[in-house]
Amino acid sequence: MFKFEDDKCYRMPGHFSGYPYQPAELCYRDVVNIVFTYKTDGSRLSEYVPEGFEMLRPEISINFAQCREIDWMAGGGYNLIDVTVPVRFNGRRDKIEGNFSLVVWENKTSPILGGREETGVPKVYADIEDLRVFYDKRFTVASFEGNTFLQLEMTVEAPLDDTTMSKIRKVQGNGLHWRYIPKVGGPGAELIQPILYPQRFEAEQGWTGNGTVQWTMLRYEQHPSQAYIIKSLAELPILEMAKVTMTKGKIFLMPSMARVLK
Repeated sequence: MFKFEDDKCYRMPGHFSGYPYQPAELCYRDVVNIVFTYKTDGSRLSEYVPEGFEMLRPEISINFAQCREIDWMAGGGYNLIDVTVPVRFNGRRDKIEGNFSLVVWENKTSPILGGREETGVPKVYADIEDLRVFYDKRFTVASFEGNTFLQLEMTVEAPLDDTTMSKIRKVQGNGLHWRYIPKVGGPGAELIQPILYPQRFEAEQGWTGNGTVQWTMLRYEQHPSQAYIIKSLAELPILEMAKVTMTKGKIFLMPSMARVLK
């Protein structure tokens, strides 16, 4: 008979085996990251920021990352789109600023399972195209079963200057999340927790340019499980686009430093 051991870690289905806890960084050795940031309606955006978090600026950042040579995937890779808001967590113990993820789309199952319930990252599935490169253009799309809901395009203008590169050469980011586990068989939550999940980015090259973001609402029958998410984001107005930044380098996730905020 299978017996659960308190000193081991498990993932569903956990009854096959557990593994010893080993604090370590998760290295992504080849990452292209493009960040699109725009101002929007603050009052409407605040409706999606949970209690306990304070929105610092009425802006959205859409972070596209093409991740390759990932150690924990034995050299594999995947693409992701992380939609974030700059916030401050104001708790009894913790006062911390970071980027709160409204939703994270990924195009493979393994990273979704690894970050969703375990560390509260709001990960869901989407088809995310590899980055297309055509002269000075960089573009990608996110879709579901042939229905495109997000198009991202950047026009590269120039490399980042030395001063900017020195600032972002080694940056630790505070990923802030809202871990929600529903009750079985009824309404309400089994668990609600604000989570900090740090990561470190080592930029090797960088560029700046202009960009465009185009949301397309999908009907319920086109995407029953996410149409409401896409509609909520698509209805937020794009009031002013900032310069787009593209970087290439390494990312180190730090799950051993993740913790519940209080």
